Amino acid sequence: MSAETQFHVHHDAPEVVGRRERLGVRLLIVADGAFVFGMIFSYFYLRNLNANNGWLPKGAHQFTATSGWIAALPLVVAALVHRFGEKNRSSFGVISIITLVALLIGGYYQWHQIANMPFITPDTGVFEGSYASMWLLIAGANFFHYFLGSFIALGLVLRARRANVNEILETWRLRTAGSWFTWIAVSGLACALTTTFIS
Repeated sequence: MSAETQFHVHHDAPEVVGRRERLGVRLLIVADGAFVFGMIFSYFYLRNLNANNGWLPKGAHQFTATSGWIAALPLVVAALVHRFGEKNRSSFGVISIITLVALLIGGYYQWHQIANMPFITPDTGVFEGSYASMWLLIAGANFFHYFLGSFIALGLVLRARRANVNEILETWRLRTAGSWFTWIAVSGLACALTTTFIS
């Protein structure tokens, strides 16, 4: 028994593909934004509720207010450097490496913070309070943004070394990546501002 199979390949214009990809990233940003602002709401809700002094119990550890800003700084640098690279395409190969390095450094810093957090009581093995739990959740979200941003930046570094790329499609892809980098920078700053309010 034999069957003949025919494939119909449909090629869209690069502008159509670029718009479709950018819409997908924007929908991802909306979904991620709902999660991030849900975290921020929970942080302030638990901080103001402070039931039975459970937000920051007496003698509990806390990070400094500047630690969140330091964790967010590489996200901002990566977004700004990428925007500069979009405008100066001739030097984008070097600029894409700078973006990747900034995100890797920030991701390492955030992971180091999570790995060395002083919030678990040694005798019971539980978190000291609501502040500790919310801090870990926000730091985890930042680390997720660093991880995904580094993956995208690595893709841009590899694409910058390719000889044959569709110039229109590449422009759309850089703009799409720029949307994501801008979002994670805004998210990092919003989380840093949130963790500034400790007690």
